[in-house]
Amino acid sequence: MFIKFNDDAGSFEEGLDTGGLGCEFLTLLMGSLTNRPIFDGPPESRYLVYNSRAARQDEYFLAGKMIAVSIVHGGPAPHFLSKNLVNHITGNQSFSATVEDVQDEEITKVLHQVLKAESEESLHNLILQNSTIFQTAGCLRNVKPYLKMDWKV
Repeated sequence: MFIKFNDDAGSFEEGLDTGGLGCEFLTLLMGSLTNRPIFDGPPESRYLVYNSRAARQDEYFLAGKMIAVSIVHGGPAPHFLSKNLVNHITGNQSFSATVEDVQDEEITKVLHQVLKAESEESLHNLILQNSTIFQTAGCLRNVKPYLKMDWKV
């Protein structure tokens, strides 16, 4: 990788890259990525979120390329990502998110209502009323009643 920094006037800064410039560049690259609109959550535990404008501009693809470049060239990993997201991306089944991890107030409210649903009918009504949220999240499903089975042999 060949790195050249320029100053505020646009002039290239002189320097021999013995690894320091590359490391600085990759650190700046990861630092700029954390505040992009495709991430949400606390600074040390961010999740991917859907942003239609970012999707149209291929920002998700570019973020993946930026992370890959940093890792391949020995730069910092994206330490700002939540452990749950990293586990999911790497295929690890360990996922322990709670409703409190959701940053969007409207979605959090709906999830709390779902958790407090007292009947199958009220659950179906909640899902129907909020079908857009569930569909956008990719989790709009038909809820089947839970049957209590007696497994005597």
